[in-house]
Amino acid sequence: MSAHPDLPDTLVHFTGRPRGQHDVPPDFARGTAEERLVSILHSGVLRGAPDFWADAPVLCFSEVTEAARRAMLRDGVGGRGPYAPWGVVLDRQKLIRVGTRPVLYLSSEEMTETRHLPRRIRNRRVRYDPGSSDWLHEREWRLCFEDGETPELPVTRDLVVGVIVGIPGWMPPPWAAEPTEVVADLQERVRSARAQLEALQAEVGALPGVHSLSFSVSGVSTRFAGAADRLARWYWNGDDLVPDGVFDIREQQMWSSQHAPGTGFEVGWSFGHPGSEEEAW
Repeated sequence: MSAHPDLPDTLVHFTGRPRGQHDVPPDFARGTAEERLVSILHSGVLRGAPDFWADAPVLCFSEVTEAARRAMLRDGVGGRGPYAPWGVVLDRQKLIRVGTRPVLYLSSEEMTETRHLPRRIRNRRVRYDPGSSDWLHEREWRLCFEDGETPELPVTRDLVVGVIVGIPGWMPPPWAAEPTEVVADLQERVRSARAQLEALQAEVGALPGVHSLSFSVSGVSTRFAGAADRLARWYWNGDDLVPDGVFDIREQQMWSSQHAPGTGFEVGWSFGHPGSEEEAW
């Protein structure tokens, strides 16, 4: 841990920064700040994209202190209004280990002079001309990618410290699976059940009184944001970030299974003893 009050142990990836007229997010990040956070927690990855002054995908983070986070969420900085209270808080040292570094704030002349630097360094540059281009308040760090690299960073519990949300008790809503996903899930479960049946058939034949087995297979028609399970949650109450428990995705799954059972069907074997009425499925 850093002993310096201006060097936080975490960096923040906000999903709802104030945007200018020509600051358009990539296709995969369209929608509201809340929707973008939901997408991150469902996919289990942070995805990079080309940004200002970058010609290959980058992932952006903010090295803001707790006091600065409150200012950005409450009042905004830079004249574009407050940031939306949705984001992912990540461990600083873990980000450094995967190659994340502070950006280089350079003048227009310096940007021109350094345009031939290697790509990973070149794409960490941000233009800084007071009065026309001033983003120092973001205290930005970047993880840069090369062309051909998959521009993703997995959301894991050792990397992600917690999540900032704008609604108390908020949970990432489940997604309805596409029909093709449901079919593929059912097919895989049938294959698994069949393999287990074949492995048990020899044993069943050796057991007195047992002449058949029955298997039940259900497909999953709802997807949950498993990457969020047990992550800490902070709620922005308009003035401060308040601890708000953890995400319990397993409880969410159990509640959903009780109130909205998944798609399924039965696979046709039976179980019985000699003299009993056989049930065929």
